[in-house]
Amino acid sequence: MYLFVTVGSHKFDELIEYMDKEEFHHFLKKLGFAQMTMQIGSSSYIPKLIYKNNKNNNINSNNKKEEDDDNGYNLLKKVKYFTYQNDLNKFYDKADLIVSHGGAGTTFECLRKNKKILLVVNKKLMNNHQMEFAHFMGTSNYVEICISLETLMENIYTCLKKKSYSVFPKPNNTESFLRDLQKLMHGR
Repeated sequence: MYLFVTVGSHKFDELIEYMDKEEFHHFLKKLGFAQMTMQIGSSSYIPKLIYKNNKNNNINSNNKKEEDDDNGYNLLKKVKYFTYQNDLNKFYDKADLIVSHGGAGTTFECLRKNKKILLVVNKKLMNNHQMEFAHFMGTSNYVEICISLETLMENIYTCLKKKSYSVFPKPNNTESFLRDLQKLMHGR
């Protein structure tokens, strides 16, 4: 499986740093993930657990050999990152799960592609409209939301195991959705 992580144009060092921990890579591996790509935006944290074609799947970030164990505690086969790209569609298309910063544009694009998406709210943003947006999308059963990195692994597991989410309206049938969203955003 393939995980795509996107933080948009803002800094979200906490999320990128969390994704860069061996414990998190082990968790993903146990769920069946083999690859992860991170779009890190303007984050100042640079991922360190970056590797390509880890054929034996047992080299850690210090290039020391690890013993494979029966519980699957070894690293992913391929992990990479980039700051920005003009078009993220190839990453969305490939992804089995998308972990996103909660931007509306990213969320809508992924939902139109019928992708499972986990919105991780960046609490450091001023006037955090992403929190309101994520709450609306989560309570409407379009996405899974993560309010704290302490529950990220649990939220990923829930998102993957959930059988179905609400179907996102087609572009020609979005008026009621947009009306509800506008009410939420304008406090009516």
